[in-house]
Amino acid sequence: MSYESNFQGTEVDQAITDVQTMPNFKAEAANYAALPGSPSTGDVVLVRTASTGYDAGLYRYSGSAWVYMGNPRQDADDIDDASTTHKFTTASDISRLSNTSGTNTGDQNLSTYQLKPSEGAFADGDKTRLDGMADNADVTDTANVTAAGALMDSEVTNLAQVKAFASSDYATAAQGVKADSAMQDLSDDSSPQLGQNLDVQAREINTSTSNGNIKLNPNGTGCVEAMGDGTTSGTAGAIQINCSYNTHGIKIQSPAHSDGATYTLTLPTAVGSNNAVLATTSAGVLSFTNSPTLTTPIVTTLDMAGAIQEYAVNVTSVTGTTALSAAAGTIQRWVLSGTVNPTDSLSDGESITIIVDDGSGNTINWTYGGLSVKWIGGSAPTLDTTNETLIVIWQVNSTLYGMSPGVLS
Repeated sequence: MSYESNFQGTEVDQAITDVQTMPNFKAEAANYAALPGSPSTGDVVLVRTASTGYDAGLYRYSGSAWVYMGNPRQDADDIDDASTTHKFTTASDISRLSNTSGTNTGDQNLSTYQLKPSEGAFADGDKTRLDGMADNADVTDTANVTAAGALMDSEVTNLAQVKAFASSDYATAAQGVKADSAMQDLSDDSSPQLGQNLDVQAREINTSTSNGNIKLNPNGTGCVEAMGDGTTSGTAGAIQINCSYNTHGIKIQSPAHSDGATYTLTLPTAVGSNNAVLATTSAGVLSFTNSPTLTTPIVTTLDMAGAIQEYAVNVTSVTGTTALSAAAGTIQRWVLSGTVNPTDSLSDGESITIIVDDGSGNTINWTYGGLSVKWIGGSAPTLDTTNETLIVIWQVNSTLYGMSPGVLS
């Protein structure tokens, strides 16, 4: 038995014995106040319009109750949005569908789509970069870091200094050679120059060349200077020459600033003979000599271990004007060849001893040119024509004194 009703639970239009012909009676159905009260098991009723307590659709009587069999057809506009059962979609589903672009037609499979990240959509190329990353990439893996051309913190021994670098620590093109082309060793520079003074501290300048010299080469007339301490009364410049063990040495040192000394000493061209002394000219040219000449020496204390050897000169053919001079020898031998006119060239404290050989009766004019000699005994000696006559002349306070010890026989 089948029924069709416009209002569930109110009126049943008519009994239908053939379920297959049920759609033909939809428009002809009358209303009943309720589903049949005494139906038979298996009866089916079509409720066309939902009412309180019943949904529209087919109901079958189970023998004890009417069982809902489902809705054979519903249009989208027949769906109650507030209903929680037997719905084509939910309110939130409709909200999502309303956001779908009108250009998306046909079946839409959204299962593979992803929501846009909160920080913004991906830009072109981002996926390519991500695809280039290794699966389960570990940026702390040494092999990966090395392959990327980077360094692990554990590989940097001065990590704190590296992290502390500032841009001012790097050379720029304006400052000269940059790090990528900078000199790595002083030997790479064929003409190095200092920008400031070289402070060797406690180090030394040496050479690894076997038996090699360290050469100092000034320019032009320049020289190598040993500087003083820069004060007017401090330490003068000096060069120290050490012993082989470098525990002591000797110094060649400049005079004090107050002396105002400026001169040059030129070393001898060759070494001297045994017992030779070092003499100098007024130009500072040094030489070795075994017969030094002292010009106006002043000796405060003279302690001689040996004899004083006087400078002896033998002069032949002495005649005419002849100087009385110690520079010509403190012991002089005159062989007269004519009359001699002596002149005074002695200084205070100087004296000469003259051995006169007059074998031809020549004389010495001791008053020539106003020369004045105070003679011991009151008069000048008379020359012996056979033997040599010994005469001593000396000067004290600009006065000449003379004496003749006698004739040498």
